[in-house]
Amino acid sequence: MTDSQRLREYAAVGPVDAPALDRSEFAGAATDHTVWSCVGNLTAVRSIRARVREFLERWKFRDDLLDDAELAASELATNALLHSRSGQDGGVMTLFIRVDSECVRVAVADQGDKGDSIAGERLRDDSDEYGRGKLIIESCSTRSGEYWTDATHVCWFEIATPPAPEP
Repeated sequence: MTDSQRLREYAAVGPVDAPALDRSEFAGAATDHTVWSCVGNLTAVRSIRARVREFLERWKFRDDLLDDAELAASELATNALLHSRSGQDGGVMTLFIRVDSECVRVAVADQGDKGDSIAGERLRDDSDEYGRGKLIIESCSTRSGEYWTDATHVCWFEIATPPAPEP
């Protein structure tokens, strides 16, 4: 079954709508934005990276900003796949990108907790293969965070944009 068939199947019979962003994501004077939903599988991470880079390249940002945004978005998408229902069969995640005069904001909304987590958090060991995603996001961004709605978990980051050149 192809990804598009899974998405149609999910949309037709899934009990939960695609993950949505809080209305506050749309507040403020955005210069430009895009919202895109995709099936939550391994190709989603590559697709999200490509969408972020393609969208931000139109703004002629420096390569280091593009690289940081692409890497941090990849980490958000990977975390959504690994730690939420979006990574399970029929799962969906939503990408949101907003550009304004001060920053680039990227958010990934997933379908919330898988429900298989063990009570209490396990501390990351430096030799672990996993557990560095949030550190990577923090090192690539100016600000980052997360919030929950009834059925959605949203992780986001912002990267300050350089001031416009003097005329």
